[in-house]
Amino acid sequence: MANQYYYFIAGLPSISLDDTKLVYPVSQFRDDAAQQLSTQDMALIGILHLPDDLQNLLNIIYNEGRDPNPEGLISADTWQEYHGYLRAKLDNNQLSNPFKTIPDFVEKVLIPALQMEELPKRSKIEHDLLNELFSFAASHPNSFIRQWFDLDRQIKNILVAINARNHEMEYAQYLIGEDEAVQNLSKSHAADFGMGKENPVFESIQRIWEQNNILYRERGYDIYRAKWIDQQTFFEYFNIDRILGYYSKLRLINRWLTADANMGKEVFHDTLDKLENSFAFPEDFNIKIKQK
Repeated sequence: MANQYYYFIAGLPSISLDDTKLVYPVSQFRDDAAQQLSTQDMALIGILHLPDDLQNLLNIIYNEGRDPNPEGLISADTWQEYHGYLRAKLDNNQLSNPFKTIPDFVEKVLIPALQMEELPKRSKIEHDLLNELFSFAASHPNSFIRQWFDLDRQIKNILVAINARNHEMEYAQYLIGEDEAVQNLSKSHAADFGMGKENPVFESIQRIWEQNNILYRERGYDIYRAKWIDQQTFFEYFNIDRILGYYSKLRLINRWLTADANMGKEVFHDTLDKLENSFAFPEDFNIKIKQK
């Protein structure tokens, strides 16, 4: 039976994307969660940060002088040591992996790349890591991890296809996965890639993309994600999925408050006005946008 975190969840403050200040700092949430969650459940929070952590690992491997992604949880020292382990394994294939918390797919992708006389382009390795990451998440025993990463994969694929078609670029090789939606996105010449209303994620993301203002687009994607979280965790009252959903929404809020400290309710509600007048969320979401 899944762990139930009655007191922790009952004490979580209400949060919304229209918050103008972070009522619960992300780092404080993690500190509190570490005291309440089982070791296995706490590790799931780390998985949510894997895309950011992998960017920081590639920064070390490619040594391009990029600023570290602040959303990564794994320290630069740990990634340096892991990079050293990968280099050592090139000479000793029997070397055992001491980094048990780092998924095996990372080594699977990077060892062949490091064996080459010249490193492949970073974009190629990024894509390979994302492919393996989403495959890893798709078979994960936790339902929120599976569904959250699949949503992210779908959104990434849809935006790649729409943007690339708009600029008349080849893009099939950049799509992730092999499902029917990927086949439609890569091969269909229809305006809606042969997906239309049969794929509610595509329909909503396409309508958000049609906004002229880039800020409205980005805000719209995160509003969609937040509403998705509410829907997915509505009946998950005191389990880890509820906590992972809350934390993921907290990170969305933090993203916007960190991106622009002066961004307040005026911009948010203006965004909602435009989105409300241009598209509807899937009926399954049962969303009602209320004006204040």
